[in-house]
Amino acid sequence: MKALVKTKLGPDCMRYMDVPEPAPGENDLKVKIFACGICGTDIHLMHDTYPSNPPIITGHEFSGVVAEVGANVKDFKPGDKIVTLTAVDTCEHCEWCRQGLRMLCPERKSVGSGRDGGFAEYVVIPAKHAFHLPEGVSMTTAALCEPLACVVRTVCERTTVHAGDYVLVSGAGVMAQLTAQVAHANGGVVIMTGLEQDAQRFAMAKSLGGVAHTVRVDQEGALEKILELTGGMGPQVAYECAGVAASADFCLKALRKTGTYAQVAIPGKPIPVDMDLALYKEIVLTNSYASERTSWLTALSLLENHLINIAPLASAVLPLEQWEEGFRQTIAKEGFKVLLMPHPEDREKFD
Repeated sequence: MKALVKTKLGPDCMRYMDVPEPAPGENDLKVKIFACGICGTDIHLMHDTYPSNPPIITGHEFSGVVAEVGANVKDFKPGDKIVTLTAVDTCEHCEWCRQGLRMLCPERKSVGSGRDGGFAEYVVIPAKHAFHLPEGVSMTTAALCEPLACVVRTVCERTTVHAGDYVLVSGAGVMAQLTAQVAHANGGVVIMTGLEQDAQRFAMAKSLGGVAHTVRVDQEGALEKILELTGGMGPQVAYECAGVAASADFCLKALRKTGTYAQVAIPGKPIPVDMDLALYKEIVLTNSYASERTSWLTALSLLENHLINIAPLASAVLPLEQWEEGFRQTIAKEGFKVLLMPHPEDREKFD
């Protein structure tokens, strides 16, 4: 089968190539990939700023159709539409695993970085970590479920948004759009910040219905505008979704005293944080690392019950063989989420 493989550490490491087609074990599912999204983590992985275990088939944001089931699998059958938890290999007995915090297991191997992932025609995953796709959720939308689950982890499990709270979402990319949607579903009044070049992204945010206000931070008076919108107090919660130092600094300055700062984006390098300012304002600092099983259950419920609208964020769908163009668009921040399809002919059949 064809797959996109990180063959080694270092430059010139990505290859679209033939690899053996995987076979499921007795507790596994063999999944025919429908679509797999390009994540910022995939870019970090390509540049060795996110850990990986090459040679490895990359990609972790995927939806698919069950092609085969292992002998012991009872809850799935061929033809079922699924998505999957990413942290599929853990020790199962450490304190973190016992708490259900699989991402923190020191032996964790996630799809697409520690074990073969979804930029391929087929992938094998443990059946116990798969989720049935709810009726009415398209396979294209389902390919956005992994980043949605990551956002749910931050907004719903690591922070609290009360109805009527002012919520600052710093950034206007796909993770910011998802964060705005989930914060709005929790009752937050969302203010999204960005730059002059984010005009189309602001328009998308408004069209999706989750953003009440947009503010350009490259204009004078941006901080004053945030204070004006929040009755002079500042937002209760700020989600940093851009992954840059200036964004983090703005969030801390904008937050009200005793507010909550949550890191969503992975900067990929150390960034300075004004800890004195955080201390003087008694800011709560938190973050989240990918997602857990509970995050996926909430994400799927949000989709099933039409509490969020994320389908338009799939801005480009390309054949897997055009991965270089997909990565280029992602790096250039053209559109939102680029999906790669190893079987383009399946789009009308399954979506």
